Amino acid sequence: MDTASVVEPLGSDTSDIANSAGTLPRESWWRPIVQSSVFVPAVAVLVGVLYLYWFIVTRSVRLWTDDSGYYTHGFLVPFISGYVVYKKWDQIKDTPIKTGYWALPVLAVLGYVAYVTTHTRVFEGLSIAFMLSILASIWFVAGWKWMEKLTFPVLYLSFALPLFTGLINLNTNRAQLWSTTAAFEILKALGFDPLKLDPTTIMLAHFNLDVAVPCSGLKLLLAVTAFTAFFMMIANLKWWGNVAMVVVILPLCVFINGLRIALIGMVGTTWGEDAGHTFHDYSGYITLLVCFFLLFKIARGLGWKD
Repeated sequence: MDTASVVEPLGSDTSDIANSAGTLPRESWWRPIVQSSVFVPAVAVLVGVLYLYWFIVTRSVRLWTDDSGYYTHGFLVPFISGYVVYKKWDQIKDTPIKTGYWALPVLAVLGYVAYVTTHTRVFEGLSIAFMLSILASIWFVAGWKWMEKLTFPVLYLSFALPLFTGLINLNTNRAQLWSTTAAFEILKALGFDPLKLDPTTIMLAHFNLDVAVPCSGLKLLLAVTAFTAFFMMIANLKWWGNVAMVVVILPLCVFINGLRIALIGMVGTTWGEDAGHTFHDYSGYITLLVCFFLLFKIARGLGWKD
């Protein structure tokens, strides 16, 4: 429970408000934030969290810029999380602010976990501790109810952190087989007479497809799962609509990744090996856009009106 007295809702300081239209002057929009009673503790906690978790922050940024990795979508995640908060701000801003001193022992324990997992390179544990520390910081600065309302946007940051490395390693081979099979069936249906040399290699008339680890589809699956979670947070679908959004993720990713591999083979066979490799390098971005558009349409079809 929170123990301090209630402070005015964030942004309710109106001492600088009042021009003829009754709105905040453009040049002083920041003053209520800086003059808020929680500004100094918020900055102090932010600096402390960044200090404790600087290793995971910098590692995550490196993962985002690794074209051969699974987190190239990661740079979008903080912006998406911020957009979700912006969309729900009218439901959040009037929540009373109460300092939550019970968050301090929680932050102390998480600080120890951060120290241990940083030195042992347990990235999954460090990622979880990072998100929980952000939530505990919100609890301390603004109160339990603020933390409750910001829980989903904070947990959404998991899609930008190396939290899923173990799952990726465990399922890579299975995903390769699924994607290869999907590509083979698409090529067969389109009359390209593919031949499977082994479970992850397809031979065409003038081009061979080797479905290696980076083409397994797990990179697409992680990004599409992140997109799906985003739509679920802002679309306010009924429970069965959210279930439908989750159920569609895996078949959508297998089909789209299989289609991408098949198209690489078609381009390579029709226009030559160089064209096939060039299309391979850029087709990943195309599949992401296609999946985002399809998910948007699915969410609309399930009742999203905004």
